[in-house]
Amino acid sequence: MADKKQLILVVEGTAALAPYWRTIVSDYLEKVIRSFCDSESLKPSGTIAELALVVFNAHGSFSSCLVQRSGWIRNADCFFEWLSAIHFTGGGFGDAATAEGLGEALMMFPPQNQHNLGVERHCILVAASNPYPLMQKTEASDNNEAQSESCFSDAETVARAFVQCSVSLSVICPKQLPKLKAVYNAGKRNPSAGDPTIDIVKNPHYLVLISETFLEALVALSRRSGITNLPSQNPLKSDATSAPPGAVQSTKSKYVKVWEGNLFGLRRGQPVFITRIEGYLKASASETLAANWPPTMHIVRIISQDHMNCRQYGAMADFLVFRAMNQHGFLGQLQEKKLCAVIRLPSQTLLLSVSDKACRLIGMVLPGVVSNLLGITDIHSATASTTTATADSTIC
Repeated sequence: MADKKQLILVVEGTAALAPYWRTIVSDYLEKVIRSFCDSESLKPSGTIAELALVVFNAHGSFSSCLVQRSGWIRNADCFFEWLSAIHFTGGGFGDAATAEGLGEALMMFPPQNQHNLGVERHCILVAASNPYPLMQKTEASDNNEAQSESCFSDAETVARAFVQCSVSLSVICPKQLPKLKAVYNAGKRNPSAGDPTIDIVKNPHYLVLISETFLEALVALSRRSGITNLPSQNPLKSDATSAPPGAVQSTKSKYVKVWEGNLFGLRRGQPVFITRIEGYLKASASETLAANWPPTMHIVRIISQDHMNCRQYGAMADFLVFRAMNQHGFLGQLQEKKLCAVIRLPSQTLLLSVSDKACRLIGMVLPGVVSNLLGITDIHSATASTTTATADSTIC
């Protein structure tokens, strides 16, 4: 049986969202949905992508229907026709029925059983108003344990049920509304994980929060143009601030982008997406350094950052600057605990550490597999050591 993945778009249908709708569709939803439906993006060909739409309005007499929903569809072009046909009316002056909209979406996902445990389930909430503060009644349902009895729920409570039902929840809002960010936080699978950084340069006032488990959306919204210049500095230390002027200017050199791909860690034996990263090399260096690097890098071990300062390996190493597209909590742990990640490459070993600049990583590339030189072994055969005692054995 072919793999399946499902995405429900929950859209506020009041007049509050109308002025922003065209921008939201063109700058965010079209990129995400096209990436989600692309069979060659992050899933093998043959994966079935299904889409559905839920439109919610506001309480009161301004809207004729509080919540409307579509059926499931596999044609992305038809789905975009649905989006263009949404009629935004009523409301816009108060709070919207966000909880009802999210609850409707949750009930559209089929109950989980042994036949569909591997199905990816995602939801994006698009709203421009605060959730209605009063609670709404959620009917009893046998489909999901999270709704196993009658209860009263606000938007945050419904969002918590997404975690229990293995549905990722993302939020797009044209305003910085703390209450919608609270809804997103309530629906996070890992509350302690940092929020992935999404490019909102074109729309600086937008609130765009994408679930760390929605890989297609993270990749689609992180595709930015490369950096043409980066300051040249010692891989782990810089004396530029104490040098005469910015002498600093003379140390600048052009960097070129030589690689782009995804970085994965390991949690409970399963690969976990951390961030999409770009690799930059000095223009004077050989670009063939990264010629055979795969599009996906997997961390196999965590070691002390001291290995990157060792003169014994410095002479044989090449250094790169990496740019992380998403700020993941795991990267913060590497920086805080002064650790670096070990990545096996086809003919090299890459040590990756986090610098003191946001989203900036330093890579040290050593020829061949240098496990013996570094005194480390692959994670699957390693035993506990003092070097890695501070790192989670599951990496992230």
